[in-house]
Amino acid sequence: MNDIKLLGEDDFYDVMKGTVQPWIKSTVKSGYFESYDFTEIHYYYAIPENPRGIIVMVHGFCEFFGKYHEMAWYFYQLGYAFFFPELRGHGKSGGKLPEKDLVFVKHYEQYVIDVALFLEKVVDKVADRKLKRVLFAHSMGGAVAALFLEEYPNKFDGAILSSPMLMMNTGGMSNFVINLLHLYVIIFHRWKKLSVGQKHFDGVNIFDHSSCQSRVRYDYMFDMRCKDSDYQTYGGTYAWVLASLAADKLILQDAKKASHTPIFIFEAGKDHLVDKRGYEIFTSRDKNVRTYCFETSKHEIFNATEDVRKEYYRMVFELLDEYMGDSNE
Repeated sequence: MNDIKLLGEDDFYDVMKGTVQPWIKSTVKSGYFESYDFTEIHYYYAIPENPRGIIVMVHGFCEFFGKYHEMAWYFYQLGYAFFFPELRGHGKSGGKLPEKDLVFVKHYEQYVIDVALFLEKVVDKVADRKLKRVLFAHSMGGAVAALFLEEYPNKFDGAILSSPMLMMNTGGMSNFVINLLHLYVIIFHRWKKLSVGQKHFDGVNIFDHSSCQSRVRYDYMFDMRCKDSDYQTYGGTYAWVLASLAADKLILQDAKKASHTPIFIFEAGKDHLVDKRGYEIFTSRDKNVRTYCFETSKHEIFNATEDVRKEYYRMVFELLDEYMGDSNE
């Protein structure tokens, strides 16, 4: 059942343009739901005939559905329904600042509530509630997922966290400096301004310095970003940075609360965005967590070299089988 052909570097564009994009237009549905504060959250989903289970996908910082076209197509081919909300301030969702390339959030609880309402207002309305559910999340989405699992028990039968941001790499910034930064932001009202260390979208292709090791996949996503201003989120505001640091602290503090859900964490050995100490602390406090590290991969493991991608997807598909079992039982 899991024997599907993964795309290589040579056939990626042909299959994406000739098969996957037409499938998205004909099969994948999209819409909006209203969150607790009237923010419009955009989403996508597709349900195959006789689905084996449900996968809810939570993306990372400055990402959008286009980055996950390939993965969503694999899940669908395997017989899984997938649901993909674009988090507030990302993609076609509301919550953007006038400078649309900046990401602003007051606190991560906003993301968590959006996901909870997505389950209630979208997933529960259109999908069979008897089907088992797995939460797949990447990077910042992994932080959102961890907080969600700690706050909402028994919503998922398993979780796959890919390079989750359980501890942001601050470049060695001390707590003292972080507290000074927080004070600076409060005094000078810098919440919605571009944070130090971040940048605006400038349309420059930076594949060689990116977290991606597959050129064709980077270019596929970057082309969409260049053509649509809704996809040009690129830099974090001071509010987002401070909210991320607060979220990481809460995640590790309450890690044990997530133990009701089996969690598998994929680590990237060459990750410069995430501090691996977060994985160590989280797994020491939640005994229901397993980890695996791809030593040669950058942050985006699903966009790594071909040998890594093949092993990564093999393990992801096996985990889905394990977590879903027989969804109709």
